[in-house]
Amino acid sequence: MSRKFPTVSKLPIALAAMPGEPGFSVLSRNAAVNASLSSATFCTATGLSKAGICAGDAKQLDGLARLTGSDLPDLLRSSPSKVSGKFTLLNKQQFLTRSIRKQDLSICPVCWIEDLEKGAQQVDGCVQRWQWLPRFASCCAQHGVALCELPYADYTTCYDHLLRIAPEPGWIRSLEARIIPRAPSAFETAALKQVEDQAPMIKWLSEVQIDVLERWCLGLGAFIASGTLRPDTAPQQQQRELINFGLSVSRDGHGKIFDEIDKALGRHSIRLSNTWLHGWALQSSSPEERSTFRKLMQELSHDQGDYYLVSRQRQSSDQAMIDAWIKKISHATGRQSRWVKSALTADGFLPYDANVKRAPVKPFVRSCQTHIRSLAASKSLEQSADHLGVGIVMFKGLIVGGTVSPMKTRAFKKPRFSAAELDRVLDLISQATTRSGEDRPSDMISIGQAAFIYRCPASQILQFLEAGDLPSSYVEAPGLRMDALHISRQELSSAMHWHARQDILLGEAKHLLGLSSPEMRRIITNKLLPTHFKRTTPNGKAHEFIKHTDLIAFLKIYQTPKTARIKLGVSPSELAHRIRATQLAPEPAAGGARVYNRVDILNL
Repeated sequence: MSRKFPTVSKLPIALAAMPGEPGFSVLSRNAAVNASLSSATFCTATGLSKAGICAGDAKQLDGLARLTGSDLPDLLRSSPSKVSGKFTLLNKQQFLTRSIRKQDLSICPVCWIEDLEKGAQQVDGCVQRWQWLPRFASCCAQHGVALCELPYADYTTCYDHLLRIAPEPGWIRSLEARIIPRAPSAFETAALKQVEDQAPMIKWLSEVQIDVLERWCLGLGAFIASGTLRPDTAPQQQQRELINFGLSVSRDGHGKIFDEIDKALGRHSIRLSNTWLHGWALQSSSPEERSTFRKLMQELSHDQGDYYLVSRQRQSSDQAMIDAWIKKISHATGRQSRWVKSALTADGFLPYDANVKRAPVKPFVRSCQTHIRSLAASKSLEQSADHLGVGIVMFKGLIVGGTVSPMKTRAFKKPRFSAAELDRVLDLISQATTRSGEDRPSDMISIGQAAFIYRCPASQILQFLEAGDLPSSYVEAPGLRMDALHISRQELSSAMHWHARQDILLGEAKHLLGLSSPEMRRIITNKLLPTHFKRTTPNGKAHEFIKHTDLIAFLKIYQTPKTARIKLGVSPSELAHRIRATQLAPEPAAGGARVYNRVDILNL
């Protein structure tokens, strides 16, 4: 049943609405001045509807205007009017209802001090202003003072501002202490101007709600400034700064937004999908008020490349992309960006110079990623030996034999070994059959025993295994390690005799002669000992070999200290003493290597 308005034309004491005063404020002041316990009680006595006035109902506001002698058009314009459960109009501007203050109703302490002075210190002269209702407003534009929130008891007093302060008489006397200077932000100034003068804050976004634009500016500013920051959890002052920053970018137009986002993607090394702004604009419920920004974000997502926008790719510097990839590589490998950059610099990948004949920047950064991944997965000498299940000495023998090689890098002070190369050795061992301990042939020995008993390097045994010369080999279950590999004595002996008449690896020849790598290279360069390259398997790596016949021919003319002392049966120190005593000089043709004439050194 609809309520009837009172027949009286005036209240005993009527307070007309002040300019910019909402209807609920007029209601609260008139209830207080007429000694009503609350605005709800006052409405019961006068036949008005408190809910209708708080919701901006035109009929109820008309009744209030006639009752108090207020100007109805100004009252309608200044009062928030709910148009649906989701939206509210304020001065012809649409807001989300949650963007209008209610339980957090706030006031300007300076304005209220002035109201008290005009009203003979009576609280019923304290007026609410519509400018304080939007939640984007954090200060009074007239006085440059931060708004302070009124005391709150329960939902029944939300819009009864005088009733909210009644239980705390000391609150109204402490207004001077609540004065905190705060200038309105650029966004607040522009937003109030749009509400007052209907002048759009951003011309190309004139149809967008102010509160929705505020969230867009907040997310945009946070993304450009900090990347993945959740701006809604940031301190209030930081949010104000981010909103102003986002507004300045948005005001410069569509192209400016794309330019700044393009730079931010590379600077923070992230994708749009990892940002708060992306989730806000593309919320699954697709709120209609965000449709403009939803279309804009869809356009940005479609235009997105690897840490840049395709439409702005030419404007993105190569260095920006490289820096972005360094951060990505750092995250993927668990290494610090500083280490990644120093490793790439040490190994000659950086600095990148587009003028030099190098790969385009995209393939280049991918090669950098591959290199750093291999470095991050590499192992030290001790780790590599443990990974293969051998001791340090045997692992060094694998290096000498060319089975494994240190990585070519200056990023580490000590040698590093590729995990892929170590796994290749284990793959070779996996070719052997897996057997349990009970099913073991009688003449089988481990690879360590074979290397010790037959003086056969582990690298050579693996070559025999790869060539298929050790068909009875097996791996003792469980485990895939070199120390679990067992080979046949008979097959190993046959393979050694066969290969003794064949080629010798350069590393093995160096070990037999007791020379260093530079010395071996000198005698090869001076053509004292010819070498050749060949593959031990169709798909294997090519190795440098010395023919057994060439080595025998070399030793018929020359001798090294190691081969000479073995023939003379003396210690290394004794042979060195004899060479110094006789002042025997190496052969000039050896280029400084410790290679002597066979007859001269064996006659010492």
